[in-house]
Amino acid sequence: MKSGLLLLGLLAVWMALCWPHLQEQWGTTGRTWETLGSLSRVERAAAVDEPGYRAAQAIARGVPAAGCVVVAAHTGPERLKYYQSRFAYYLYPRRVRLVDRSGAAEPGCPYLAVFRDLAPGLAQDPFRGHWDERQLGDRTASMTRVLAADRVEVYR
Repeated sequence: MKSGLLLLGLLAVWMALCWPHLQEQWGTTGRTWETLGSLSRVERAAAVDEPGYRAAQAIARGVPAAGCVVVAAHTGPERLKYYQSRFAYYLYPRRVRLVDRSGAAEPGCPYLAVFRDLAPGLAQDPFRGHWDERQLGDRTASMTRVLAADRVEVYR
């Protein structure tokens, strides 16, 4: 009985200490539901994951489901990790490899997508890879452009 009361007392103290943070979390959750609650799954993904979702949708239109694509991404290292996971999710079942080098290739992977991140993303997480527009131009000159969209080009 004493241990139950002690546990209840600890819970009450913990709740009192955490109350401001919990209130902030509930407020954030409420505002998020107000903003996104009426949107479809696709609209939510586009609103929350911009420009990743739209870029992945463009790549999906240019690369068949059984295909493999190397995505040369002009983005910062932390965002590169983020886009790697998001593109792998959005582009499934395609095989996706994200790189921050304009000359990167993977044997047996016939598609190349060139993705350029938004300026605010690059300002927050500056690009640190190797990007050479001339090298990229030489590489894609012998390829066929399959698709051109905002921030993304797909070549085969």
